[in-house]
Amino acid sequence: MEMRTLAGSHLTVSALSMGTANFGTGISQEQAFAHMDRYVELGGNFLDTAHAYSDWIPGEKHRSEKIIGRWFTSRRPDSVVLCTKGGHYNFDAPQISRVTPEELRRDLEESLDCLQTDCIDLYMLHRDHPTLPVDEIMDCLDEFVCSGHVRYLACSNWTAQRTAQANAYARAHGKSPFIVNELMWSMAAINRAGIPDDYIVMDEDMLRLGRDSNMSFMCYSALAHGYFTRRYAGLPLADSLHQTYDNPHNEQLFAQLRSLPDRAAVTRESLRYFARQEVTAIPIVSFSSMEQLEECMRAFA
Repeated sequence: MEMRTLAGSHLTVSALSMGTANFGTGISQEQAFAHMDRYVELGGNFLDTAHAYSDWIPGEKHRSEKIIGRWFTSRRPDSVVLCTKGGHYNFDAPQISRVTPEELRRDLEESLDCLQTDCIDLYMLHRDHPTLPVDEIMDCLDEFVCSGHVRYLACSNWTAQRTAQANAYARAHGKSPFIVNELMWSMAAINRAGIPDDYIVMDEDMLRLGRDSNMSFMCYSALAHGYFTRRYAGLPLADSLHQTYDNPHNEQLFAQLRSLPDRAAVTRESLRYFARQEVTAIPIVSFSSMEQLEECMRAFA
């Protein structure tokens, strides 16, 4: 498995991160354990989760983190790098931001408990609170690092401007900066009108920030929700996929992908796209089956 070092850290991670948003929803604990076992066996070591994962359905909260915590306790894999996120809004009140120091401290304490660990390798803010000064946020997050409960900091769905402001403050005051921004990025061009307003998409400003500050990126929706692979296989697309990805750029790209020998080659090409970037970019994929997991892992073997 190809490995990458996240800039500004001692974290060496696999070139493909396993997404776990479907743990406890579409993927049972038994399946999740099998997927994580196989992922590690094939050389993967970078798990991406969040305190809010699974909370969009009724019942038990924080299922993804809890399943990972049970797996960690039973396997004790020394090489695995764990990323989780806090500060997401409650799904029954999405209009209310939860990026205050009090809420972040509570989310971290609960994540540590769910994951059954005393230290998280990469702790990420799931959302921003643009009206809150960055100094309050970064001071709070730096406490997490100083306490030993977090090794490195990251953000998700933060604009390039806010990320730069936060890191400028952190470095000017001897605080821990964000070393990673997790955002929506794939080979496909994205129609802004087809996604939620608070999703941040890779653009020229963000790429410039990555180059200038040596920031790494984690990329969700890295396979464009199967837009190209489903089209290659002649499978129907949900209306949401048409709304998000139907555009002239993607039509030209698909015309090129159709020349590939099989659907697995389309998957590999979609993932190898990230290896060609001038910044460190780690695609995140949530696997629906063992076959898909193995197919994706072969892209970086």
